[in-house]
Amino acid sequence: MKTVRFLATVLTALTFTGCGEAPKRKPVPPPGVPLDAYTPATFSPVAGTADANDIAQFLAGKPVVHGAALSQMQLTPEYRLHAETMAQRWRRHAARRTARQSEWHDGTLSPVIGQTNTLLYPFGGPDLLYAMAMFPHASTYVLLGLEPAGSLPSLESQNPGAVLAGLSRLDQSMETQLKVGYFITQDMRAQLSGGPMPGVTPILLASIGLMDGTVDSVSSLSAGGKPAVDIRFRLPGGGSRRAIYVSGDLSNGGFSGGYRSWLGSFGGSTAYFKAASYLTHDEGFSGIRNFVLKNCRAVVQDDSGIPHRHFKGWETHLYGDYNGPIELFAKHGQPDLRAAYDAIGKGPALPFGTGYHFNYFDANLQVYVRK
Repeated sequence: MKTVRFLATVLTALTFTGCGEAPKRKPVPPPGVPLDAYTPATFSPVAGTADANDIAQFLAGKPVVHGAALSQMQLTPEYRLHAETMAQRWRRHAARRTARQSEWHDGTLSPVIGQTNTLLYPFGGPDLLYAMAMFPHASTYVLLGLEPAGSLPSLESQNPGAVLAGLSRLDQSMETQLKVGYFITQDMRAQLSGGPMPGVTPILLASIGLMDGTVDSVSSLSAGGKPAVDIRFRLPGGGSRRAIYVSGDLSNGGFSGGYRSWLGSFGGSTAYFKAASYLTHDEGFSGIRNFVLKNCRAVVQDDSGIPHRHFKGWETHLYGDYNGPIELFAKHGQPDLRAAYDAIGKGPALPFGTGYHFNYFDANLQVYVRK
């Protein structure tokens, strides 16, 4: 029976790690947040060869500074549709959420957990966009998922028709993330396999471009034997940043040996769990759960992260309200977490939705700090 249950859990991980099922409700923005004024981007021919930052801007739907071939593609109707799609989803959904998350970090989260230098994001997949928003001053973001890492796409040497078709798949893969805040792994697996921009590196680069960042370099990395991509970049306001995405299984069978040792070099980090499919509730993922509890100084999560009962002796801060998981994960209800919220009469309201509770009025976050 235990074997059957573990196999079912691994199947769930392969399907949902770092994401969840398609949302059944529409996202509702917080009240009093007007739509930003929007001016369509102006695209013009440029000369030279594109660098990593130009590719990031191209993927984000923004004008390139170098790259003759890319700039010619930006004049096509297909590219203009991509740029408008990205801009519309950004200004209607993601810009509001990212701004409110960064404000909440500075006003509420940072005074509780202090400065986060390194963020560890298990089951986060390529969700760099909201990692940057929730932890805007971190210097290193370590994202862990199952999707292939990929590399810097050489778009100028590719067939323009194939590149433009790839942009359409990129739009589809990022749609749910921009609208409600997390990825659907099943969609990414189908939309980013093959073509001129395979793997999640294009998503990471587009996310940096959307946040007005500047990409300095993109390189491959071995994370204890697991394939990874290492992106060095800067965000407005200064300071060099680093995003590492590792493609590796976090179940007990995959999270061991060199992979675990490599991750151990980031001791003292803050861990972040969001839309994590309740995987750490299962003993098949006890390794990554125990690693976080032993090595991280703070944990910020929604209720899909590590069960509340494992944080005995930690300083606890509760935000929003907890009314149980969505129907897909109903078996992972936590009576002790419900009791903790009842004891304080609900936590302070959150100004943004997060995880599967992507509407602000029913979202929850728990913040645990090691004493």
